[in-house]
Amino acid sequence: MSPDPSPPALPTLAGLFQKATPKHIAFAAVGAAAILALAWLALTRSHQLSPGPPTMVAQGDSLSFTENAPQWKYVELAVAQEAPALPPLPAPGRVEFDEKRTASVGTPLQGRVERVLVRLGDSVKEGDRLFSVRSGAWADLEKELASAREAVQVKQRLATRARELVELKAAPEKDALAAEAELRESELALRAAQAKRASLRISSESDNLFWVVAPRSGTVVDLDVVASQEVQAGGEKPLIRISDLGEVLVVADLQEQDAYDLQAGAPVTVHTHAGNVHRAGVLERVSDVVDVKRRTVELRIRAANEDRALRPNSFVDVELQPDPTVKRIRVPAEAVVTEGQRSMVFVARGSGKLERLPVTLGRQRDGEVELRSGLEPGTRFVSKGAILLLNQLDLAN
Repeated sequence: MSPDPSPPALPTLAGLFQKATPKHIAFAAVGAAAILALAWLALTRSHQLSPGPPTMVAQGDSLSFTENAPQWKYVELAVAQEAPALPPLPAPGRVEFDEKRTASVGTPLQGRVERVLVRLGDSVKEGDRLFSVRSGAWADLEKELASAREAVQVKQRLATRARELVELKAAPEKDALAAEAELRESELALRAAQAKRASLRISSESDNLFWVVAPRSGTVVDLDVVASQEVQAGGEKPLIRISDLGEVLVVADLQEQDAYDLQAGAPVTVHTHAGNVHRAGVLERVSDVVDVKRRTVELRIRAANEDRALRPNSFVDVELQPDPTVKRIRVPAEAVVTEGQRSMVFVARGSGKLERLPVTLGRQRDGEVELRSGLEPGTRFVSKGAILLLNQLDLAN
């Protein structure tokens, strides 16, 4: 007969934790809290049933314990102290070009595009050719300008001749005045035609072909024109946009509860997702409106970009720093309990009395909560065991 097989080895505690998933750990934490609460309730109930005076009395929003009450072993007290305001969590953002440093380019006259010399991302200088358009309207404009020049020349000769006849007393003065008035009208028409031509910011190549040129130096950040495309003057969307990327805007979305106390001019650090670039910026504007769907507040940050490391349309993270002169009360996260829409902490009122106190929460970071109001500096508060006190109050009331 073969010997009995050895019994399977029991799993060790370390092995169980190695195999535990975050879900298992979360369940274990909840279970531990439940066991602690049951132990608290059992301890409280056993002492309430024991002979002698009670060790705990609940009244309204307060709990009173005797000096030797066993519940004190689950409660820790601390003194509220001011500290620098907590910074908001890094906010996701996107790089955009500055509208004030951007020029939109279209065609001044309708026609058909023949050639496009630039691509998205190209750098151009003011006056560089961008694309050419063959247009009948351009031929008409050139004809109008040439006719205006010729009319001025003709009116000039007629006015000179009329003045000579007047001086020879061969014609009345009114003829010279009329000729000079017509000359002035022709000169006005010529100047209008020249101004119209100059305002187009184009370069002529032939009677019906012109080039649209760059109105400023910068980078082509938007391109919506191709060869053989029919284009119209005054279109709704520009054909090309050119922006100076030496300075860019970063638009970030900050959680609503983190947006208080931020003021324009505050320093900001922009972190790129690619290239590990860290760039200093300045908070330019904090929106007064909360996005109705995402519950976020839009921030506009201006940052220098001489090296072009911040590329438009790329995603970044924005790290904000609150005003260093602003001080807040900071407490452990477990010191704050909630009931409905209210947030509270328990404070010591002397002679073993603990009272719950409504507070206004601020930012939360790394296990700490910032209190905007409610708890004054120097006040003793419950830093550990607040949830057990809240449960006891709920049971008593």
